[in-house]
Amino acid sequence: MSGEESGAGRQLARSLKRQAAEAESLLIMRRRVKRWFWVFSVVLASTVLVASLASAAAWGNEVVQKVDLICGVLAVISGVAALGIKVWVRRRGMPGFEETEATLERIRDDLRWTEAGNAVSSELSQSLYKADITAHISQYQDESDKYRKVHNRLQSIIIIGSLSTTTVAALQAGEMTLDKWITVGLSFCVGLAAGFMGYFKFRERSFYLQQTADLIEQEVNAMTLGIGDYSGLTRTEALARLVERVEVFRNEQRRRQQQLDQPVEEHVAGSAEWSRSSGAAS
Repeated sequence: MSGEESGAGRQLARSLKRQAAEAESLLIMRRRVKRWFWVFSVVLASTVLVASLASAAAWGNEVVQKVDLICGVLAVISGVAALGIKVWVRRRGMPGFEETEATLERIRDDLRWTEAGNAVSSELSQSLYKADITAHISQYQDESDKYRKVHNRLQSIIIIGSLSTTTVAALQAGEMTLDKWITVGLSFCVGLAAGFMGYFKFRERSFYLQQTADLIEQEVNAMTLGIGDYSGLTRTEALARLVERVEVFRNEQRRRQQQLDQPVEEHVAGSAEWSRSSGAAS
């Protein structure tokens, strides 16, 4: 390949990477819009249901009337917000999920073919790969910090909510008073936080992301200092071993993320296998 063709290929690859980044940003925005739409829709349905049940249980009660008023205000706000999201999406002409994902996959496929045509020597590819390792470490650490913060906040909600629920329940009387509604609301918040923690497994995700980052950082330091398994190797051999080890860790991390959504039995078995593979790679 001539120098002019090589330059054109790299320029095309940069253009495709920029298009891929724009498509990924659009897909992320589309997901956020959909998430907020469903949040407002759930709030709308929940407030209508709570108001209906409260009215059916104690029609004419002063506390129930206040609850109905609050639910009505929340329902109107949620309905207007959901409708506003729909109108905003339509006015901006944002494509749907399927179209956005198909566009992103097409750009990525074109990028793969372009980069395959710009193939360089294995040593240069390994050097470029090593230069990207720092970004991978930073990404895992940032995501780990994010999930850890989310877990801590939800855990705080559970602790404070549980104590508040117990206190209010001990002070309430027999009839349906405002205290009872506060108890119901606090219990709902606690259950919601516990459900999200159990489903998304924020703490486990934080732990394995940080573990992967630490293992990769350990390999990079060993390669840079020429110690451990990298002692006595040439630069080419050390780069090849580093790339191989990092790829093992990244593949294990991807598999680990998928296993977090599996049943408890498979999750425990996957944890044992992860520990064995990590020890063997080290």
